[in-house]
Amino acid sequence: MTFKKLPNGKWRYVKEVPRGKIDPNDPDYDRRVKVKFAKTKMFCNVCETTYTLAIPCIHHLSDSPEHREREKELRRKQQKTKTVESSSQQRFI
Repeated sequence: MTFKKLPNGKWRYVKEVPRGKIDPNDPDYDRRVKVKFAKTKMFCNVCETTYTLAIPCIHHLSDSPEHREREKELRRKQQKTKTVESSSQQRFI
């Protein structure tokens, strides 16, 4: 057990962080979480590819404003490639 003396003279218990976990009170918390997300790889059954939690595929985006904008961009790219493919196909009768 670890205790820390506070400025008012009282003692406070300092909870130890288990091995492999990230302390949310750490000043480097945001950077460490982003690195951990980049290392975590998952498989998407729809795309049949792997993706990371830092850069998810279009099917696993959250509802955050950044992800909504990214989804719009990906949809635009998909529509653009579909129109290019359809216009490049020739019809044989």
